[in-house]
Amino acid sequence: MKNQLVKVFGQIIKEQRKLKGLTQQQVADYTGLDRAFISELERGKLLPSLETFFKLAPVLKIKPVEFIEKIEKAMRKG
Repeated sequence: MKNQLVKVFGQIIKEQRKLKGLTQQQVADYTGLDRAFISELERGKLLPSLETFFKLAPVLKIKPVEFIEKIEKAMRKG
């Protein structure tokens, strides 16, 4: 389950970033995180901490609860 969660989380980050027309570098700049770290998240290599999750949500213009709902929905499909 953890591997699926990491993968789904990364897919949603990437999807939301692209929908907002942001580059990985812009997300990194706005959150204070490293661009390579954003890349690792998107590729499903890392699961972010709660702090990172709350840094990403406003930059991606998505409420944390909506983010979780997207993850839940994707996990049910998978």
